[in-house]
Amino acid sequence: QSFLLLFISNSIAAQSNGLVVKGKWPSQVFISDVNGRPFESRFDDVSGTPYFNASYKYGDITLKQGRKFTQVKMKINLVTQETVFVSANGIEGYMEAGMVKEISYADTTAGGILLYKFQTGFPAVDRQNDKHFYQVLAEGRCSFLRSIVKKVIERRNELSGEVVKEFESTENVYLYINGEMKRFKKDKEAVLSILSDKQTELNQYVSEHKTNFKNLEQVALLLNYYNSL
Repeated sequence: QSFLLLFISNSIAAQSNGLVVKGKWPSQVFISDVNGRPFESRFDDVSGTPYFNASYKYGDITLKQGRKFTQVKMKINLVTQETVFVSANGIEGYMEAGMVKEISYADTTAGGILLYKFQTGFPAVDRQNDKHFYQVLAEGRCSFLRSIVKKVIERRNELSGEVVKEFESTENVYLYINGEMKRFKKDKEAVLSILSDKQTELNQYVSEHKTNFKNLEQVALLLNYYNSL
């Protein structure tokens, strides 16, 4: 089983918050900040969380170069697109935006065990670049991708004059097909026009399952069916 080890050293030549792989053991990953510092939160004065999950989850991380690490204690920062983790010796570190290709993990909820997958590397669209994390709702010839962007906003109390900082979330959903990102519209005709090569089969599926195109889970099932054809 691979593991992550944080190595803080001024002697390591690395890009800012970059990744340096050294040593004869392939399971060792050394992450170094040019200032020799571990991860520090930049949002302590902001109400809410910048992460998809506020608490750490144990997940599998695949780097852009293809190396994979299993059961890493991590969380995804939706403001900076960085991956924060806890190293084998208990120190917090982070991987800068664009270093991670995929993260997958399971989360136990009241409704059962949910599986999550996040990926980067998709074409730029709207204000997102190829370093942006998307939650993968369906994967295949046509992938169904959910984008959650968080940013810090300031609100002023008109009575007290106090300024409060908090996170604001924006969500968009896309279909990724034939190398293009297409904004998802919660409309049967709009979706089926994109999946036009299997119109007959999809129309039958929609009719039999009474697919609600405003329900992302039901659309994901439709796309899984499309990808299986």
